[in-house]
Order: sequence, then structure tokens, then C-alpha cells
Amino acid sequence: MKKSLMVFAVVLLAVAIAIPAFAVEFKYGGSWRGRYVAENNVFDGFDPGAGGAAFTKYNGDDNRTYVDYRIRMYFTFEGSKNLKVVTAFEIGDAIFGQGGSPGGTSYGANTGHNEGANVGGDAVSVEVKNVYAQFNIPNTPTTGLFGLMPLNLLSGWIVNDDLPAIVLLTKLDPFKVTIGYVGGQNGWERRFTDTLATTDQTFNVDDAFIALDYASGPLKGTLTFFAQDGHDSVISMDPRTLATPIRNFAGGPDSNGFDFLNDTRSPSDNMLFDLGFNLTYKVDWLLAYVNFVRNFGSVDLNSAVPSALNPNVSVDYEGWMIDAGLTYYCAPFTVNVGGFYTSGPEITDDAQLFDSNTFANGVNTPFRNLQSKNVDWFVTPAGTSKAFSEIIGGGILGEDLHIVRGFPGTVTGSKMGSPSGLNTVFWRGYYNPTNLWTVTLGGSWQVAEKTKLSASYWYFGTSEDVPVAWNSTTDTFKMSSSIGHELDFYLDQGIVDGLTLTLVGAYLIADDAFAPIPTTNYRDLPMNSSGTQTKGLASDAYELGFRLQWTF
Repeated sequence: MKKSLMVFAVVLLAVAIAIPAFAVEFKYGGSWRGRYVAENNVFDGFDPGAGGAAFTKYNGDDNRTYVDYRIRMYFTFEGSKNLKVVTAFEIGDAIFGQGGSPGGTSYGANTGHNEGANVGGDAVSVEVKNVYAQFNIPNTPTTGLFGLMPLNLLSGWIVNDDLPAIVLLTKLDPFKVTIGYVGGQNGWERRFTDTLATTDQTFNVDDAFIALDYASGPLKGTLTFFAQDGHDSVISMDPRTLATPIRNFAGGPDSNGFDFLNDTRSPSDNMLFDLGFNLTYKVDWLLAYVNFVRNFGSVDLNSAVPSALNPNVSVDYEGWMIDAGLTYYCAPFTVNVGGFYTSGPEITDDAQLFDSNTFANGVNTPFRNLQSKNVDWFVTPAGTSKAFSEIIGGGILGEDLHIVRGFPGTVTGSKMGSPSGLNTVFWRGYYNPTNLWTVTLGGSWQVAEKTKLSASYWYFGTSEDVPVAWNSTTDTFKMSSSIGHELDFYLDQGIVDGLTLTLVGAYLIADDAFAPIPTTNYRDLPMNSSGTQTKGLASDAYELGFRLQWTF
């Protein structure tokens, strides 16, 4: 052991001596975070037994408490003012008690993730967040970036993630032009064939973008064009596939018996274009902004055996969103008001939503179970993460471990397991809002130098009505567009040397659209007091906890 330590010390000494010779400046930083969370109904939207005895097997209890930690470390190697390499690593998010996978199988945690927090702690839990070079191109106003880097376009409404990219950034005051390429996914077939299938495009995704920024005084504006070539994959057109790796649509019902797309079709030439703009006005006492994104493009849906009743069709991307807000600063107080709207699909209210294998509108309607002939709900490229409120929108406690309400598809969760595979929602909050709108009013009070109180109110609704219960008299679904009212409260308190404690409390007064509807057995839900209509499942939700964070 002593010999090994001596060798290690000699190597460190050699590196320390060599670094000045290469004239490389080394910088580091990062952030550590620890959280405690207690919540109920945030995940599945309803209380145990809300559907009665006949529905108990589909209705578990998501009352849960957990503690987690995470650290992110940033290391920058600067050769000069013209060249540097940036790296970032993450350990976590690791939940206390969730460790490795015994026997190589999943045991409450994803392999290689959520590990290193059980007894012993030994696990592979380090993630690479960034590895990229940044360099100035001689005799030009252009800077190049190459590698795995953070990319945020239009406040996260287009993309917001760590992505493998090549970017050229040119400053021409008061303008800045950014163009780039993103390798979203390439050769995923390797997991099946152990070779890169260069001709099979069912899993390949390539992106390109250009952003034009303008800044002069208090006024800033951005015009962004983003193109996602999904090749022959179902990326974005099938909302259950927004996260990578992208799979090809295999056809037939999913695990819940829910058919989204005609099972005799396969996609090709899947091209999504986003055109968006931002306009921001900021002075000492006021901030005002507006964001807008419109989906364009199309995807071909090809029948295995084309016929008059089942032809090849091309569907268009037609979704859109708008987001606006206003913040007034009057120390020690701030007041903000705002909201956003994301388009949604028109959903049928009769039994063919889940039960029929025919198209809702007859020939040329490719999306089974929906009235939509085109992709008229707002969609995003892979790599979007938009946080807003605490319960519906991810928030401080919900980030990374929060509910992901898949539209249309099952209620699914990140790293915590799914309470049921038989429930479907038709809107999405965090990460990728769609068929969702909100208005919000909030404010904060800087009580002291290290103490701040904040609160916000949010009303959430769906842009298009969604099914919430079955009406046995009319043989149709009861439809609703109201998700509920959310109240969020925060107390930020500085502790010592930059360590900050944030106390969080959030409560959602739930309306019918908050909870999913059972994909199967929806007729088994109990009748209401009149004996003619089944009850919705929605129950109020709450979230309590704290976050300790140190940025260094």
C-alpha cells in the first residue's frame, strides 16, 4: 500500500511540475445539492381506492418520501484566450437506499444511475455532462465549439440539454449569429447487431439550427430556426418517444392496449422544423418577454399493403406555443405575472378512443384514437427540458425525479418506477409541455440580505378537452379541460459561506383533468350519486421538502 501511495504521489508531483511548462491554466467549479422530498398524488394524480374496489388493482399509493444528493464538477483547461477545453461531470442524482442492481437486474434503480446511495455506496455513478473544445478562428469574429455541450434555444422551448454538437458563433455587434449541427442519435442498431447500420434510418436523428440574436440597450431579440431530421423514426410525431433512444414504431397496441398509430403503417422522411422568436425588454425596474414557436414539416406514414381504405399518407406538423411574462422590481419586492399556451389535439369522446381499430374520421386519418389528421399538438425535438411550477412543472424538488405525464400514453416516471401501466393522460407538463396552458401570478420579498420569501399561484388547463370519466347513459366520455389550481411557497435562507437552504411547499387543488383515465376497464369505475356517470379519479396533490445547495 505504501509503495502504491508513493507512486501516486510521484505522478501528481510530475503533473504539477509539467502544467506550468505547457502554460495551461486550470479552472474548476461546480455545485453540490442535497434534497428531502415528501409528496402525495404528484406522481399518479389520485388517492388509493379513488376508483372503488373494482379499480383498486390499477390504483396504487404514490405517497412517497425520499432523500437524494448530487454534485456537478466543472473543469476548464485554458491554453490561451483563444483556446480552452471544458469538461463537466455529475455524481447523482442518488436516492438514499437505492444502490446497485443485484444480479445485474434492475432493483429499484436504473443500471448505472441512481446508484451509490446504499450501504457500502460502491457503484458506477459518474456521468459525463460536457466535454467540448472552444476556440477562436484566426482573423475572424467567429468562435467554434466542438463536442458534448449545453445547448439552450429559446428559453428551453426548443431544446435545453447537453447535446453532442458542432457550433459556430459569430459576433457582429449588435448581432450574433449561431449555427450548429447536433448528432441526436446515430447507429442505435449497434445494440442489436453489434455493427453500425448506416443504411437503416429507423433510429437515426440529425439536427441543424441557426439563431440570430440582436441586443441594443434594454431590447433583445432572437430569431431561431431548428430542423430535426428524424429519418424513418417516430421521433416527435409519436409523443411517447420524445426521449432518446428513439425506437421505430413496431406497430400494434402498446403495453396498455392503446393504439396511437395505425399498426400497418411505418414512418419515413420525418422532418420537423421549428421557427421561433423571443423579444425581451429589461431595465432596472421592469422585465417583459414573449416567446413563440411554430411547428412545421411533415412525416410520411406508409401502409404495409396500401389500399383505398388504408393509403399511404403524409401528415403535417401544425403545433404551436406562446409564452409571455412581466416582472416588476421594486426592492425589496418583485411581482410577476405571465403564462403560456401549447396547442393540443382534438380527442374523440366515444368508445373508439380505446376500443376501435377504425379511424376516427375515416380514410386518411392516420392517428388512431384521435380526431387529428395532422400533428396539431405542440411537439419538441429530443433534448427539451422546460421547468416552470413546482408540481406540474418540475420545479426545485421535482427536477430529475418528477412525474412525466406522457401524452398520449401512460403515466410514467423518471427513476422512480411507474405506479400503473394502465392509465392514460392526454397532456404533458414537465419536461415537454403540450396540450397545456397556464396563467400565473407571483412575487418575492427580500426580507434580509440572506433571507427571501417567494410565492406563486398557477392555474392549469388543457388546450383541448380530455376524457376524465365514462358516461354510461350516453356511452361517451365525460370531457374536461380543467387541471387545477397550484400554490407554491419558498423560503430561501443563506446558511454559511454560500450554502443556501430552500424550504418548499406546494399544493394542487386538483380538477378532473389532473388524473389519468384508465385505458382499459374504464367502464368498471363506480357510478356517481345519480347512478348515470362514472367518477373521475383526480385527488389533490402536495409536495413538501427542502434543498441545500452550494455553488463553488
